[in-house]
Amino acid sequence: MPGRAYNPLGVEPDLHGELTSPQGKAREMLTEVHHLQMKQYTEGKPVPYEKAYEYLKRGEGDLLGHYVYEMMYDIYAGIEDEVLDGCVDTHNHIYPDYVPRTTDIIRFAINSSQVGYRAVVCKDHFFTNVGMAWAAQWVCEYLQRKGVLKKACKVFGTHTLAWSFDPEQIDHIRKYPNLGGVFFPTFTGGHPGGHPLPIIDDKGNLTPDAKECIKRMAKYRICVFTGHSMYPETKAMVEYAHEVGAHILLTHSGGRWPPGQAGTYEQSKELIKLGAWIEFPLDHVVGGGGLFPVSDMTQLTSFIKAMGPENVDHLVCGGDLGQPSATHPIEGARVGIRMLLHSGISMDHMKLMFQKNGADAIYLDEKETEVYTKDPMRGPEEILISALKDVEL
Repeated sequence: MPGRAYNPLGVEPDLHGELTSPQGKAREMLTEVHHLQMKQYTEGKPVPYEKAYEYLKRGEGDLLGHYVYEMMYDIYAGIEDEVLDGCVDTHNHIYPDYVPRTTDIIRFAINSSQVGYRAVVCKDHFFTNVGMAWAAQWVCEYLQRKGVLKKACKVFGTHTLAWSFDPEQIDHIRKYPNLGGVFFPTFTGGHPGGHPLPIIDDKGNLTPDAKECIKRMAKYRICVFTGHSMYPETKAMVEYAHEVGAHILLTHSGGRWPPGQAGTYEQSKELIKLGAWIEFPLDHVVGGGGLFPVSDMTQLTSFIKAMGPENVDHLVCGGDLGQPSATHPIEGARVGIRMLLHSGISMDHMKLMFQKNGADAIYLDEKETEVYTKDPMRGPEEILISALKDVEL
């Protein structure tokens, strides 16, 4: 999809004199806000909204806003297209689901194909959704064959160990098509509203069933998604995944308030040394206003820079978007990419985090050799033509 706007002159922010000077009031306020944001990490607790936004109470929000706008002369709408073309988004919330979502899986698959995505992974907190992922991919491949789409995005679902760690689930789910990975619990398993389903015992060791699930995922080359597990759990999971050769992706982890699911910055680096991929979600930093009233991009950029260039090949972008109070997953990716580029993350590193790393984590190169659409029992394609003729793609 072509860029929708651009900055043809590359105008630098020199239009308002004192507004953008190093000694200007706006610069002073921005420095103050950044200092307050960084206190979240050094003190380990969030700064109250009231303190962080005193400049709004003084009626100076517009001054700061104009200053920030002028600082963005280096990005434009469309600069992200190079990253989206080939993007692998490992974390999306798409309808059908137990709650409303921004878009349904058919439209999402088509829109992702139009943008140039290579693959998307759709998550369900409670159940297996690989069947609807298979159907969505079938639609995209059909539209590609008919010339409506230039390319068809691969669409994957997941299986969630929401109710038990019975290892036989892994034996069976691995036979289904379009499996992007298996999640450990998110909204069940001892989390708010869920029944106890421990991953580790009181000594920090993995429970036998949790170990067996990971062992079988390694055998069948299925990516382990850690779900909403916290650092003691993810540490034990990563260590065992390393032992048995499983791919493991720490979801919801990088770029949030540490210490979190991947621990501190140093602990995150240790997990990467053991082969873990760390997912940074975009919902906390762009477009999640209904869920997270403060969008702090420095959470994410500070994390990426702290990991260093030697570890960037194990950082994965997973949007974690699709909530009806948040930005559409594709638009969230657009804004997130622009802001990361603006923050000094290189284009080469962006392509690693948005394209290659997620593909490596979920064994995408192997999955792309599998064919899911050779089913002689499928109904006449004319039914699909009729159903889609009035659908806005």
